[in-house]
Amino acid sequence: MTNEPYTQVSLPIGEEHFEVAIALLHQLGFESFLEEGDLLLAYLPASEWTNEKRSELDLLVSSLVGKSLDFKTETIEPQNWNAQWESSLQPIEIDDWLLIVPHGNFPASKPNQLVVEINPKMSFGTGYHETTRLMLRQMRTLVQPDDRILDIGTGTGVLAIVARKLGNQNLIIACDNDEWAVLNAKENCTINRTENIDVLYLDAQNGLESLLSAHHISLILANINRPVHEKLLPTLARLSPRSKVLLSGLLKYDVDWLKNLLDSINFELVRLSEEGEWICALTQNKQFNSLAP
Repeated sequence: MTNEPYTQVSLPIGEEHFEVAIALLHQLGFESFLEEGDLLLAYLPASEWTNEKRSELDLLVSSLVGKSLDFKTETIEPQNWNAQWESSLQPIEIDDWLLIVPHGNFPASKPNQLVVEINPKMSFGTGYHETTRLMLRQMRTLVQPDDRILDIGTGTGVLAIVARKLGNQNLIIACDNDEWAVLNAKENCTINRTENIDVLYLDAQNGLESLLSAHHISLILANINRPVHEKLLPTLARLSPRSKVLLSGLLKYDVDWLKNLLDSINFELVRLSEEGEWICALTQNKQFNSLAP
């Protein structure tokens, strides 16, 4: 996220609708969310909150819950935004092998448990969202010491940091198209003593060619939304056909769409995991797939 005011939209849609709503709101440009009982708080840059966006949101909400709802908006200044977010965070365990804690919070960890400190600054990727947890679980057995890793849309940098803590000893590049996220990821790398991760400000949809031509990437991590996957996966297949691609940010009802997209670029689904309504997919080029059972 950029260091600018944000619009907070309060949506009284009920907890049962949160999962699908968050995915659909991401596609409208909303960047982050907080859950308070039956109320979903959704945030996007104040400059992007227009009458057209309000109309799109009205249509989305009415189609989701079956009726029109009144919702309130409020402008949130950056410093208040961060204070609200950071104060709400608690340590979270990913199964028994990983503990993610807010920076400065030091609960007791289990023997041999990896510990990652995150100062989120409202960047995506804290371990609280299903997609982050799904990515981390697959990474535990996927990441190899000699992998050359690219983390697209790094957010807090948590995926890149965990990849290093899992024993990777090769190149790790983490990129994001948001300057604030890049600064935050660099800060978190320093906090976790993983400064040997290259964190870059990069628009992955337009800046990948030079990066992938300069590095022989073997594993790509992409926890991003469906519209970006749709544009990005054909580019990755063309520029880095031998790479394994671990992706999330998709819902269960996206599986058929994903399989069709993968088939069109000569990739295939190797492994699929689920949590709630969300999925995580490991994919690879059919010609170079060494991961199939």
